[in-house]
Amino acid sequence: MEPLPPRVERKRAALAQALGRPVVVRGLRSPDPGWRGRLRVSRRLALIEYQVAQHGFFWHIPIIEDLLARAAEGCQEVELRDPDGGGEGGPRGR
Repeated sequence: MEPLPPRVERKRAALAQALGRPVVVRGLRSPDPGWRGRLRVSRRLALIEYQVAQHGFFWHIPIIEDLLARAAEGCQEVELRDPDGGGEGGPRGR
């Protein structure tokens, strides 16, 4: 897994401190072209998983930031999908 940009890492660390549990961010390669990412918060940790972008696409950073923000708002479980189901480019919706 590649390191997060500094501003995103600061958000991840601040969220971990606020929640009092680790916040794990990891990329996955899903065969579902419409899947973008998900958040799952348990007693042990907050897990943020995102679709690993195709070569040349960097839309995963806004997805990670969106999921971090939702966790900070108190969401326990969220899944983000591209409503068009396409695998090219960035997300067009939630």
